[in-house]
Amino acid sequence: MAGILKVAFLWHMHQPSYRDPDRNKYILPWVRLHGIKGYTDMLEAVRRFGGTGVTFNFSPCLLKQISDLTVGGQTDLYYDLSMKSPEELEPVEKKIILHHFFAANWETMVLRYPRYRDLLYRRGRHVSENELDAALRRFSDQDFLDLQVWFNLTWFGWSAEEKYALIPTLKRQGRDFTPENKSQLLQLQSEVIGRIIPEYRAAWQEGSLEIAVSPYYHPILPLLLDSSAARISQPHDPMPQTEFKYPHEAAEQLRRARDYAHELFGQKPIGLWPSEGAVSPAACRLAHEAGFEWLATDEAVLLATLKNRPREEIIYENYRLFPDGPAIFFRDRHLSDAIGFRYARNNPRHSVDDFLGHLENIAQHRTNPDRSVASIILDGENAWEYFLDGGRGFFEQLYGRLSQQSSLKLMTLGAYNQQYPASEVLSPIFPASWINGSFRIWIGDPVKNLAWEILKRSADVVEEYSRKETNGEAILRAREYLLTAEGSDWFWWYGEPNNSDFDMEFDQLFRLNQIQIYKELGLPIPVELTQPLQITRIDEELPLFPMEPVIDGRETNYYEWVGARVFRDSDYTGAMFLTTALVKRIYYGISPTHLYLRLDPSDNLRAMKNTKILVRFIGEGQSMLEITNFHKRGKMKATWIRGDMVREIRDAAYHKILEVAIPFEFLPRVENEAHFAIIIMKDNLEIERWPRIGSLACPWPTAEYLTGNWVV
Repeated sequence: MAGILKVAFLWHMHQPSYRDPDRNKYILPWVRLHGIKGYTDMLEAVRRFGGTGVTFNFSPCLLKQISDLTVGGQTDLYYDLSMKSPEELEPVEKKIILHHFFAANWETMVLRYPRYRDLLYRRGRHVSENELDAALRRFSDQDFLDLQVWFNLTWFGWSAEEKYALIPTLKRQGRDFTPENKSQLLQLQSEVIGRIIPEYRAAWQEGSLEIAVSPYYHPILPLLLDSSAARISQPHDPMPQTEFKYPHEAAEQLRRARDYAHELFGQKPIGLWPSEGAVSPAACRLAHEAGFEWLATDEAVLLATLKNRPREEIIYENYRLFPDGPAIFFRDRHLSDAIGFRYARNNPRHSVDDFLGHLENIAQHRTNPDRSVASIILDGENAWEYFLDGGRGFFEQLYGRLSQQSSLKLMTLGAYNQQYPASEVLSPIFPASWINGSFRIWIGDPVKNLAWEILKRSADVVEEYSRKETNGEAILRAREYLLTAEGSDWFWWYGEPNNSDFDMEFDQLFRLNQIQIYKELGLPIPVELTQPLQITRIDEELPLFPMEPVIDGRETNYYEWVGARVFRDSDYTGAMFLTTALVKRIYYGISPTHLYLRLDPSDNLRAMKNTKILVRFIGEGQSMLEITNFHKRGKMKATWIRGDMVREIRDAAYHKILEVAIPFEFLPRVENEAHFAIIIMKDNLEIERWPRIGSLACPWPTAEYLTGNWVV
């Protein structure tokens, strides 16, 4: 009789901590929206279609956010925007909605619904920030209400739609939704999310599945232990100037992960998916010390560890990392990627035919299939947006047919490890992650390296103050912010190759968590944390024409600022900044000799005390213009600072508006441009920045540029 190949699925669920520590508020909606889709559908597929014997891996900081959104009664900013009536929305809030309430896979979640599609086309498929102003005028209050409903409606997964009549009813209605419709829908979201943790807990206790975890805030463990581990797989990449080496931080991330899962689910997980499958000898030893009995990573790690051995002979079994250590499994990259990237557009039966065919072929060619395991490990939340039915048909075929296959058997990784303990002990495992057998996504790029250097300085501060044992509570809070900043996602989005519509938010969260460390410990906030790590040049299409405004703090005449570029408070749509702007408009322009700046303050800024404005220039010398006493008419002071050079700028005035002229000879030149950001400080804390991410780019007044751009 032929043996039975074991098939072990590990579905990994993770989101970083989206909490803005300044406001104690979650700023992005992905925990909530994935909660009503992937997290709910995946469990229902196990229960309904015969998927008993799979493993789900959660990052504990995701579980904490689910808990906060349910029993904690917290919300995210996109939920708050959805709740608000269109009549009460500010223009900047409407722009956020227009910008981000189509954030879904258009093909499967937007274009198939006529009204949602119409709203997208009315806004424009691809619009710049400035084009959103024109789009605002095309949307009525009813349009905004329908958009609020559709964004929250389209994210519901197939299992909720089959269970709750409200979802198909609203989809059939399609348009002209009422405030009551919206309220019912958002209430249903809360109900569905509230079931996630209790139902996974019950399923684990029943033995239907196994739950594993990642380190608490999803850090790259080998790099926390010793960032120089990356040099092995990336010998030619530049690395941070100072190494990050904090083993006790890594240990804390593991300890807290098991403890928090125990608190939520009633039992401690024995399995670990190290964040991004990142392993090293030291990380595996630490996992063993934390009580984990098995962990998993990618086949590329095994192939680099056991060089010159055929792939098919080695990846379908478990190994020991050292004689008394945990077992380790290696994902079949081809089968895992087939689900994540290939099957979405195919007929579910044909997809599962292909998948099962590969598994049966593996079983037939193994000398001991009973002792073999195919580890299928992939993201459990993002792929289903690309399936027209959210993956329902695929799972019905997959689990249903797997449960009937005589040569294949679903089994959790923990159960397999107990039944078939690993025997072969690996030589020291090759340090790498699941992506391309290296750590390059998180380190080795100039911006990523800078992030590690900044994090190292923050960790050093926490360590120093921990030894002093001064204020224990403050140190505990500071350490929590440090643990949060250690998460992998911040490094994922910095530098190359990844980018998203939410890069600004990720950058802000990385820096804000570290800013809180210094605030808790009563220390000055480093300048490096007050500005974006990644300089993103903002491209303005409008050319600058030579001009010479009168610097008197007044609108002397209509024409004096013609030729300048203008930014308005409504130009910002990042979820981090749902606050009243202190500056209504910023103008900047040039002459052959000067850069001119104009700020139109709001009433809030005029009334605010203990404030100053900094204009920071990027480039050699950390040049800066400091403007103080601007709320005292006639007493404003503008000071130019560059290294040891301090000069008063006399061409500066404030009355109704603030105007200043800065000689170009003072400015650092970066590739024929001057790059700068305008920052408003209160009591030495940054409270507003223009632009919110990156820098403003001003052309250098070369003869070629000036003769090519002029106006009468």
